[in-house]
Amino acid sequence: MHVEIGPASLVITAEKGGRTFAFERAKVEEGVKSILGEIGDYLPLLKQKAYRIKNVKGLPPTVRNMVDAAKEVDEEGLTPMAAVAGAVSDGLKEFLKTDHPDVIMVNNGGDISIFNRTGKTLGIGIGDIATGNPTPYVLRIGGMNGFGIATSGFGGRSFTLGLADLATVVAPTGALADAAATFLGNRTNVQTGAVTRKRACDVDPLTDIPEELVTIRIGEMDRELVMKALQNGLAEADRLKARGVIHEALIVIKGEMATTMGGGNNIKLEVERGG
Repeated sequence: MHVEIGPASLVITAEKGGRTFAFERAKVEEGVKSILGEIGDYLPLLKQKAYRIKNVKGLPPTVRNMVDAAKEVDEEGLTPMAAVAGAVSDGLKEFLKTDHPDVIMVNNGGDISIFNRTGKTLGIGIGDIATGNPTPYVLRIGGMNGFGIATSGFGGRSFTLGLADLATVVAPTGALADAAATFLGNRTNVQTGAVTRKRACDVDPLTDIPEELVTIRIGEMDRELVMKALQNGLAEADRLKARGVIHEALIVIKGEMATTMGGGNNIKLEVERGG
């Protein structure tokens, strides 16, 4: 099912008893409108850096999820809006659990929240956020009942401070995955004259990060600089994984890839035509 309401463009799929399960469209639309209404009521709060938000008691569930995710990943650098798409996916997934399906996948423009009662292995392809085309990277995720996946980087729907073509994260929730992907995209970075940056407010007056210098063009870079930026992002991903904030991450710049993923766990990376 594809649902578009306001800024949300969602694809919802589900299974029950081994068969495809279809939710009532009216119910899905009701859930989306309710979640977006919660967020709209708190936009001024959500556009502040997360460290400024001291009292989360009484906040609606989706709003609190956004704030908690931004604080957990990087409260000094992120606003809760860094987690908005993943949090919407989380909220709708929870809303739809009342129909008791075995599997729910809510994909909000590439920010995905998944409920998998059976724990069966799911194959999830990673798309190119600039073109929408498939990449060679596929995640095989099994033995997990709930998790989120998000991808950020240059050319996506949101601004980035960094150079990553894609930073994909698997985390306990969609909101955490979304915030962490944004953070890793920002930190996959290096100073070079090949990159053009502007203040975010000069590109979009309504942005939640008005004074940040966002990437608007990436020129040719030698491999040494690419690898340095990639290692900077991977170091941050390793730190988030060590703290338990994320499960795994994959970062790609100009055909070079780095990942936290190894063998022997529930998340495996397959690379078509790769080694």
